[in-house]
Amino acid sequence: MLPSEEVETTGAHILVVDDNSLNRKKMRMAVETLGHAVETADNGATALEMLNAASFDAVLLDIIMPEIDGFDVLQALKDDEILRDIPVIVISALDDETESVVKAIELGAEDFLPKNFDPVLLRARLGASLAKKKFRDQEREYFSRIERLTEAAEVLEGGRFAPEDLGLDDLAAHDDPLGRLAGVFRGMAVEIYERELKLRRAVQTLQGSFLVLAVGLVWGLTPALSRMASGLGSNPLGLAVWVNAIAALFCLSIAIYRGKFPRLTGREFMFFFGWAILAGILQRMTTFIVTEHVEAAMLSLIVTLQGFMVFGFAAITKIERATPRRLIGLLVGLFGVSIVLLTRFNTGGGGGSGNAWLFFAMLLPLLFAFEALVLAGKRPEHVDTFASVGIMMALSAMMLAPLAYVTGDLMPLRLEFGRLEFLVILMGIVGAASLLLSFHLIATAGAVFYSQTAYAMTIAGVVWGMLLLNEELSVVAWVAFAVIAVGMYLVEPKSGDREVVIQRSFRDNG
Repeated sequence: MLPSEEVETTGAHILVVDDNSLNRKKMRMAVETLGHAVETADNGATALEMLNAASFDAVLLDIIMPEIDGFDVLQALKDDEILRDIPVIVISALDDETESVVKAIELGAEDFLPKNFDPVLLRARLGASLAKKKFRDQEREYFSRIERLTEAAEVLEGGRFAPEDLGLDDLAAHDDPLGRLAGVFRGMAVEIYERELKLRRAVQTLQGSFLVLAVGLVWGLTPALSRMASGLGSNPLGLAVWVNAIAALFCLSIAIYRGKFPRLTGREFMFFFGWAILAGILQRMTTFIVTEHVEAAMLSLIVTLQGFMVFGFAAITKIERATPRRLIGLLVGLFGVSIVLLTRFNTGGGGGSGNAWLFFAMLLPLLFAFEALVLAGKRPEHVDTFASVGIMMALSAMMLAPLAYVTGDLMPLRLEFGRLEFLVILMGIVGAASLLLSFHLIATAGAVFYSQTAYAMTIAGVVWGMLLLNEELSVVAWVAFAVIAVGMYLVEPKSGDREVVIQRSFRDNG
């Protein structure tokens, strides 16, 4: 229903157009007596300039004027989308301008007045014109609100929206049936949005937690396998060349099979070159060197420092919001790891590594943290994950191979499949898998949530040490799993876009 309240017609802004100064003055005084504000123009050109420069509620227009006459003014108003609804009352001598009046009304004039008008007649005809104008304005505004409400419904029906996209706040502020409808619609949209957002975050947290556990489980094999390979006569440099080459072959084969091998720009190539130095060379070499001197379980525990490093770097660089909840989650996770550490020492598993190697091992979580932040902020998002990891590993292998050859560390692998060859291939696949999972986890859950993999790596490293290296773990340490799980829950994934995608239709298909 359209607004039905009584329309107030006083206090309007009126333009009087007449080339006769006496007539203009007479009309101005009469209109001002009715309580309206009046401006005057002495010709059609000036009238059009004034109408385009300011807002008027009605025009009292003389027909017969030199150059641009009343008909020209009416035609110009009729052709203008903004000005066409301004009511025009033509001023006529009536006796000799009947045809002119008819033509003016055909061009859109609202009414007419004789030049020797009666003030009562002026009041009636001007008041009627203003009432129609204001009613049309209200009608236009009302239908505009209906159109906006319809557009908001279409946005919601499209299934991709944020509450602010609906633009219903000002509509809901109106105290009428349409305003109340807009308020109810907005409330329903906000409720749907919040419910969907909560569900999406729960799904993201669950998916992220599974990825964290998967990364930890896979990477946790690395220290134990590296220590086993070292016992079979491998050296860190030669091992890094082969492991990276096998990982590159594995990932690039899949990328090529899927048709996802990219063409890189110079800037993208430099990113992969830098990532290869950081992860494929420095991180890989540090891991292989340290595992020769530091117990696998102890190295896994040191990796937990990655969480705090990522949290601090992310807060400083503002890549992600470092909320108090996330800090508490990291502290809870560290407490769980401390239980494992205490258990290791109580069972005599602390190892006899020197302080120098333990200090050097601290470089590993720093490299992990820096890699996470680089991937979170600089990775080429359009490049396939398998291709990304494969290119990085291939570049690192090509950079390490000449150095290994010159130093005599490029250890040969026998054609007959032995234990060392099996370990090297397994380490290549494990290295590729951990990087693929990490890459995906950082892209979907953020660098801070990814830092939780440090705790999963620790637990997995200790467990793999038990299974592969016959290391013992006290039953008390299993309590740490529950504590670490709580910490992982508190460090929720990063918030995605505020836009929610709803996978359902609101249409009645019945």
